[in-house]
Amino acid sequence: DYVRRSRSVHCEPEQIVITPGIQQSLYICSQILFEAKDEVWIEDPAYRGTTAIFEHAVQNIRMVRVPVDEEGIQVEAGIKLSKHARAAFVTPSHQYPLGMPMSLARRTALLAWAKQQNAWIIEDDYDSELRYNGQPFPSLQGMAPDQVIYLGTFSKVLFPSLRLGYAVLPKELVASFCGLRVLIDRHPPAADQHVLAAFIQEGYLERHIRRTRNVYAEVREYIIGLIEKYIPQELAWLQPGDQGMHMVLWLAQHINDIDVASSAVDAGIAIKAISPTFSQEQQRPGLIVGLGDFEPELMRQAIKKLSRIIQQHDKSS
Repeated sequence: DYVRRSRSVHCEPEQIVITPGIQQSLYICSQILFEAKDEVWIEDPAYRGTTAIFEHAVQNIRMVRVPVDEEGIQVEAGIKLSKHARAAFVTPSHQYPLGMPMSLARRTALLAWAKQQNAWIIEDDYDSELRYNGQPFPSLQGMAPDQVIYLGTFSKVLFPSLRLGYAVLPKELVASFCGLRVLIDRHPPAADQHVLAAFIQEGYLERHIRRTRNVYAEVREYIIGLIEKYIPQELAWLQPGDQGMHMVLWLAQHINDIDVASSAVDAGIAIKAISPTFSQEQQRPGLIVGLGDFEPELMRQAIKKLSRIIQQHDKSS
C-alpha cells in the first residue's frame, strides 16, 4: 500500500522481498540475472558500493559505464557502447552522486531500449522521499512493472541502524531471488518488521517524512548560504539540485578533491571526494557535502574550515 501510494509502484504483496538494504538486494540481482561476460550499464558517476559489487561478481560481469548529464543517464550513449547489455542499473529519482532526477524523455528511451533488448532495469529509488520543490517523481517501475526491479530502503529516511530494505520483483524472479536470499542470512529481524509495518500502517512514516523534508530543506538552504558566503566561487561551486541528503560542491580542475577530503576529515569535517565515483576517463574533482542536522554555529565553523582547506590546496595561488 505504501509503495503504491507514495511511489506509484505496481505490485502485489508476494512480489516484495524484505532485505537488510539495497546493497544486499543489488548483490542478489548480480547473482541471479547474469551469466559470465554479460554486460550491464552502470551510471558514470555511480556509488562505489554498486560498482564494487559488479567488479567482484563471480560471473565476470562486464560493467559499461554510461555517462550522465542534467537529464540523467545518456541512453543513446549506452546503446552505442553496449546495445545488447543484459541490464541497466540506474538511480532515476535522485542520481547518485550528482543529484538530478531522470527526465521523462530519458525514462521513456530507457524503457524502450530495455523492452527491445529484453533487458532488465534495476531501479535504486535513492532519496526519492526528499524532494524539496514539488512532488517526488514517480518510479520507473510504475511505467514497466514487468521490466523493472525496484529497490528501496528505510535506512536513509528513518535511521541507518534499521537494516530494512525491500525489492519489488517481477513475478518470474521472485522464486530465484528468495532462494538466494534464504541462503545468505535466512531473514531480517522479524520484530523490527512488525514495528515498522505498524508505523507505516498508522500513518506515522509519511508524517515523519514530511517533517524530515522540512528540516532538511532548512538545513540545505542554510548550508548553501554559508558556502556562497565563505568559499570563493572561482575555487568551488554547487551543483544545481533540489532534493536529497547531500549536495555536490565542484572544485576547480587543478584542486585534488581526495587531498581536500583527507584534510577535511583530519580537521573533523565529514566529507567525501567525488572523483572516485567516476570512471577514470570521466573523473573531475568535487566534494559530497552531507546535510546533517547540526547546530547552526557548528555548521558555520565547519564551512569556514573547509574554505581554508580548499584555499590551502589551491595550486594556482
